[in-house]
Amino acid sequence: MQGGMCAVRESQLGDRPLLQQLDRELEALAAGGELELPPYPAVALRVQEALGRPESGLDEVARLVGADAALAAGVLRCANSPLYRRGAAATTLTQAIIRVGAQEVLRLLLASCLASHAHAAGPLAPLRRMVWIEGLCGAALCQELARLRGLQQEEAFLVGLLHDFGKIVACASLEKLVERRGENARFPLEDWQALLDRHHVALGASLAARWQLPALLSDLIANHHGEASSSAERAALLDLVRMSDQIVTQLVRSPGISSADLGSVPGLGKFVEREAVVRVIQKIPEFVDAFEGNGAAAAAPSPRIEQPATTLGAGARPVRFEVTVTHGRQSRQFTAHTIAPNGIAMVGHDPLVDGRLHETTIHSKPGPLHIWSLARLSRRDGGSYHIEVHPFALSGVERGLWTQLAAGAPAQP
Repeated sequence: MQGGMCAVRESQLGDRPLLQQLDRELEALAAGGELELPPYPAVALRVQEALGRPESGLDEVARLVGADAALAAGVLRCANSPLYRRGAAATTLTQAIIRVGAQEVLRLLLASCLASHAHAAGPLAPLRRMVWIEGLCGAALCQELARLRGLQQEEAFLVGLLHDFGKIVACASLEKLVERRGENARFPLEDWQALLDRHHVALGASLAARWQLPALLSDLIANHHGEASSSAERAALLDLVRMSDQIVTQLVRSPGISSADLGSVPGLGKFVEREAVVRVIQKIPEFVDAFEGNGAAAAAPSPRIEQPATTLGAGARPVRFEVTVTHGRQSRQFTAHTIAPNGIAMVGHDPLVDGRLHETTIHSKPGPLHIWSLARLSRRDGGSYHIEVHPFALSGVERGLWTQLAAGAPAQP
């Protein structure tokens, strides 16, 4: 579909008058140019301008980034994540710029600035966080595929990050529309996702126009669901976006991805590319976590998203073992009572933030299993909390151990 709304029919929103009304109101806002769009990050703009001046040095770039302590810390964390780290950890911004490059730092800075919108509090925060995680995954994958194919890595990273950012704009707009109407209705996550799918292309195009992004990037954001272009450069980048979208879909739906799994992705037939993608996927959790910062996010269930009875799929069975979930410096203890191939249900005294990645240690036989997991459900159950987490981006030994555990390996009593 060229521009406008993505090809999701209004009928797919179901027989829900309020949802359909929100759909029409969001479309009217976009058509009338009345959307509240976030401005282009000022710090990123100043750094971009500095990089365009021949007399500017790395110290000036470091000074501009360092003017915002939180952003500086975020960029440093990202530069030290496994996706970019080379050798010993960089301890200063200047070291980070030297090691990963000024243009790379600019991309990380832009992503760090946008993270504040992705992590904003609100009734649709869990959905917003999932969109952001998928965007970061897409950026990392597009950048690696661009490197392998000799394409511009900067453009690939940005289109991977931004082509669905209209969904985050849509979340903020929908929250305001619901608040303005004074409605207390709740809908399943899939219904909200259908709304985002319908409008994210138009909203992303509006954002690209406001930010005055380069023509190629703006065109890809506005038409990434469209037909192949006669422009070789655009067509090549469009292929990367479509491949990364399919890989990300697999990534969020399954515990892990192997090279063999990637054989089903059209256009990704080369073994060397599949192996490179698997290596990037292994590094993605820490890359995503680097953008979380130290700010506390609300762990309360969304008042607008109807929670399912469970997020676990077929093959669930009862178990009993302890699980430690860590985020930053905080560790929480849980007792798992059900496991399925796609996740664990457990009980504990603390909630988790839906849509957030956590370092997770499963204390089962024959020994602890250390993985990253994605919190998918957190619900109060009497005096405790029912929590469901899904393994995320498992590979190699960890994926094999998880598969054995889910299939019925002995669990520690």
